[in-house]
Order: sequence, then structure tokens, then C-alpha cells
Amino acid sequence: MEEGHEAVRRYVMEPRLPQITARTLAVCAPDDHSSRPSLAKFAAALGCPTRVLSDGHVAASEQVPQEFAATIADWIGRM
Repeated sequence: MEEGHEAVRRYVMEPRLPQITARTLAVCAPDDHSSRPSLAKFAAALGCPTRVLSDGHVAASEQVPQEFAATIADWIGRM
């Protein structure tokens, strides 16, 4: 399991962000100390909106599932 975390830390995604052409929503939890600091930079690179949930950390979809689902459903509804 630790090797998986190390692989994620080593992966440099920034150069590949311009290749993403799908409509995207960047969702993050307030206590996600890995993703939250880069949320604005990530969103700017993709030109996408962001949402910060009310609670949770990395596993926010499991910690606040109703809010996570409602956030996604609301965003999809705006298509």
C-alpha cells in the first residue's frame, strides 16, 4: 500500500493537464492536505470550477457521501 502512495507522490501530472478536454469539476475536502493546497492551480490549468465540501479529507466521498453526491448531481444538472 505504501508503494502506491509513493507512486502517486512521484507522478508529475501538471504537464499532462492540457490534454484533458472533458468538462471537469474539481472537488476537494477542507482537510485534504494533499489536494486542497493545489486546488486553485489545478482548476486554473483546466479552466474548471471548484467546490470545497463542508467536511472530510482524502476519502470525502465516503465521509460526506450525501454532500459529495449532491455536489456532483448539481454540477451535472448544469450541463
